[in-house]
Amino acid sequence: MMDDDRLSINSLPDEILLCVFRKLSATEFVATVPLVCDRWSRIISSDACTLKRVCMHHTNASAAVEFFYFRDESERSLMFHWPSDEYSARLLQYSYDQYDNSAVGGPVRRVGYANAFYLCARYEEIFGHITTLVISSSLCVYATDGFTYVDCLTTLVLHSVRIREADQYTLAELGTVYFNVTDVMYLKCSLASHFDLKFLHAGFGQLRRFRADHNTVGVRFLEDLLHAHRGTLETVVLGDSTVTGDRWIDVLSDRLRGRTINRLSMHSLYFTERCVNRFLTSADLILPDDRSKVTINSELSRISFSIDIDPLR
Repeated sequence: MMDDDRLSINSLPDEILLCVFRKLSATEFVATVPLVCDRWSRIISSDACTLKRVCMHHTNASAAVEFFYFRDESERSLMFHWPSDEYSARLLQYSYDQYDNSAVGGPVRRVGYANAFYLCARYEEIFGHITTLVISSSLCVYATDGFTYVDCLTTLVLHSVRIREADQYTLAELGTVYFNVTDVMYLKCSLASHFDLKFLHAGFGQLRRFRADHNTVGVRFLEDLLHAHRGTLETVVLGDSTVTGDRWIDVLSDRLRGRTINRLSMHSLYFTERCVNRFLTSADLILPDDRSKVTINSELSRISFSIDIDPLR
């Protein structure tokens, strides 16, 4: 940008400049424009509504961070329910400049990991508004120190990450650094055989919605999850899990006693008529009056269920 161009643009009122800035890519909005001058940085930091739509993606490319927008707050919330098989494609869809002038759009420019650290520290008032982080990079090289200024983060997604046994301590650190996180998701991740599953959730003290699509997740994990976060947890989604036999009924009856299940969907080949009837007539669970919200299907080989639970008051 030439000095004369900057001077002419800088003569515009703040509200007009902000309208112009909102047409930029997410990377330009949060990482490039604030570097121009203090005034532009102040204008960006005042736009909390737009900043909350910005997503950080720590990609599997070497030492790279991408920024992209969700179109609105509802789309950011709906990402919790994106089909696992479509997640990569949907991330790619959002990882294109929304306002690119070409017919096909252009990929979001990546920011070096070290530069992203620097930006987070220098522009705390900007990066402090960002609420969504997707991690696709290896946790063995993941460092949170430079991102402590992203302290309003509420949604954390680990996508296509190979999680080793040693990474359980990194996950515990994530829960400490990103202490406001309420939604945690593990999608297309692989877990080491000796990985302690409790570290998938234990570090996140404000956990409200949890999703893990992995076949090592079973009844014992469900029981520990419901107990550890009994005061905050509202939604559980376990895709590709190994919930077998009848014990899941005892777990739900014990851990959810007296709480209302707003929506429950379960699928398992292992359900028996006896266990289904016992579940539906359990005095310890308050099921919805609208039984269309309770679906039990014994014909699917894939076990999955979601639970929306009223938090304890």
